[in-house]
Amino acid sequence: MVSIKLDLHAIRRSLEDEHARLMERIASETARLNQPIEATTEWVDRARISTTRELQSALLVQSQHHLEQVKAALRRLDEGTYGVCAVCSGPIDPERLRALPYATTCVKGQRQQEQAGGAS
Repeated sequence: MVSIKLDLHAIRRSLEDEHARLMERIASETARLNQPIEATTEWVDRARISTTRELQSALLVQSQHHLEQVKAALRRLDEGTYGVCAVCSGPIDPERLRALPYATTCVKGQRQQEQAGGAS
């Protein structure tokens, strides 16, 4: 494996930008979900509204989960443990961190987790 130094300042900026973007998305999705449902008697309209609300709710949950991953990555940066695999305590490949800056495991650790039935 080629050793590539991580630019932790650039990673922090990227994570902070992602944090801000997710906060805006969550606020927007929450506002949409809190809008009153229009009264209608047409079953097609009720089905459309229900489907739209379910999709919005799923997107909100996904955004909240992603936000928690970003916050955890920022905490690891603050603690000095960023880039350390949570499974094997080895280094996480910088290319993996560039692709997935909130990764908590190296590729080998990820495989071990998946085989054990966990996820990250």
